[in-house]
Amino acid sequence: MVSDEQLLFINFGLSPILLAQGHWSSLITSLFLHGNWLHAGINAVMALAFAAPVARAFGLGFRGFLSFLAFYLVCGMAAGLGYCLIHMNQDVILVGASGAVSGLMGAAMRLRIEGLLLPILSKPVIGASVVWIGINLFAGFFTFMPGVEAGSIAWEAHVFGYLFGLLLIGAWLGAFHRKRLKVLQ
Repeated sequence: MVSDEQLLFINFGLSPILLAQGHWSSLITSLFLHGNWLHAGINAVMALAFAAPVARAFGLGFRGFLSFLAFYLVCGMAAGLGYCLIHMNQDVILVGASGAVSGLMGAAMRLRIEGLLLPILSKPVIGASVVWIGINLFAGFFTFMPGVEAGSIAWEAHVFGYLFGLLLIGAWLGAFHRKRLKVLQ
């Protein structure tokens, strides 16, 4: 229990201004804070849905776990950096794991149960990407969810995280899990 929620967000949330001043740790700490329980719950459900294919691709055991954790954090950091680029010099604070979870989603869009990696320009990957980016653009400008104001969803972090995971998964598997990598032509 924290008595001053705002102080927690200011100290550990991601702010473009503070990041520019060298507060790099907030790229990670912000992933573990959420605006409310609904926010945390939605991220948890999405993570459960899209983490499985990525974790399966990295393999079981401690090595697979470390690779998954590193991939998740790198996607979250890339999403945060993308958000900060768009909101440079603005006094906003980003919290939540949505960017990292979107990175898992992007990676999962290229993975198939058989262990195959789909090409980025395949029809299923392009179709899923258009839908996810479209949903986020819509949510960023026209939010109709109760308790959520238009513009309060960090759609930019979702899009950056998704695209980063989509692009990174092939190189990640090639670099750290070469024996598990099977590319579908």
